Amino acid sequence: MATHPVTFLVLGTGRMAHRHAAALSKIRSDPEVDDGAPIPIILGIYGRNLDRLKEMSASYEADFMSDHLEGSIGRFDVDIVDNCLVNRLHHKPLMQAVADGKHVFTDKPLGATLPESEELAAAAVKAGIRHGIIQNMRFQGGPQSAKQLLESGELGRIFHARIIFGYNVPALVTNRPPWFFKHEESGGGVVHDMMAHFYDLLGWLIGPISSTPCLTFDGITHRHDPQHGPFTSNVEESCAVNLRFANGAIGQVFSSWVRRRHEDIPTIEIDCANGGLLVTANRCWVQHGDGPLFHYNPAAEQGNPLDGWDEVPTKMADPFEVQLRAFVRSVVSGSDYSPDWCDAVRTHRWVEAAYESARSGREASIEAP
Repeated sequence: MATHPVTFLVLGTGRMAHRHAAALSKIRSDPEVDDGAPIPIILGIYGRNLDRLKEMSASYEADFMSDHLEGSIGRFDVDIVDNCLVNRLHHKPLMQAVADGKHVFTDKPLGATLPESEELAAAAVKAGIRHGIIQNMRFQGGPQSAKQLLESGELGRIFHARIIFGYNVPALVTNRPPWFFKHEESGGGVVHDMMAHFYDLLGWLIGPISSTPCLTFDGITHRHDPQHGPFTSNVEESCAVNLRFANGAIGQVFSSWVRRRHEDIPTIEIDCANGGLLVTANRCWVQHGDGPLFHYNPAAEQGNPLDGWDEVPTKMADPFEVQLRAFVRSVVSGSDYSPDWCDAVRTHRWVEAAYESARSGREASIEAP
């Protein structure tokens, strides 16, 4: 039995748009199946820069391309609008897509401001369309295995969690566009960028966050872009965040763009009553029982910190592909999808609470929606 094609329109030609288009290309070559039949994917791309648009369309063998934003969203054959535009440009095209009855998928943040995010989520819910947001860390093998272990209950009550993650972005910026460091265009710095991932991930693994004391540091204010010359960064580039979860657990997250110890992926530690977890993107270790007893011996060599820990099997896959596959299944079958735009609003509220704490110097509480 033939299955109706699903037409994606990717908005943008930047770094994240390439990530999404590459994932969709993999799905096209190995399609999802509905009722025994493969689901064909038709790919369209929108971009303002014609040269970049043509190059990207050729790279991913797009079926159509357009440099007209409103017209491409309004095409009758577009089923899913996949937004990868810069942060400040999210609201208008996403509102049009919802009004036109399209299913919508977007890079984070949902809106440049919390009111924009709330308006978008309310409109999507009212329209009855499928709506999703990129939170790729949820879909990596390590967190997926950790989620199963925590939900099984075998580790008992969760006590606390910790994430330390960062890398150095030198004053000469070659791997980020200048808008990334301008509050008026990005909406914020490392809290808006990285903490949005960590709030979502820890909220998914552990439960809702009730308060979030936060400290921030500016970092490098005078930066230089090879193409556009010198510019001023007016966003925070480091943050130290404490977390209190609604279930009583506590947490800590440190994230930075000016950290000298480079890490490609974050490491998550979760301590529980009956054991613990150590989680990276595609690996997960579990400890059961009490673990080794602490003995202070300053003359002894450091032992293996993973002695007594067992590695859990994980599935390694591109999290963007995994997440987009799940969204396609949701659109075709009509099933629920998470993380959706209501989840995105919750995460945005946690981000805004962190900023409020940093401004006031006090702990910021978060009311449940």
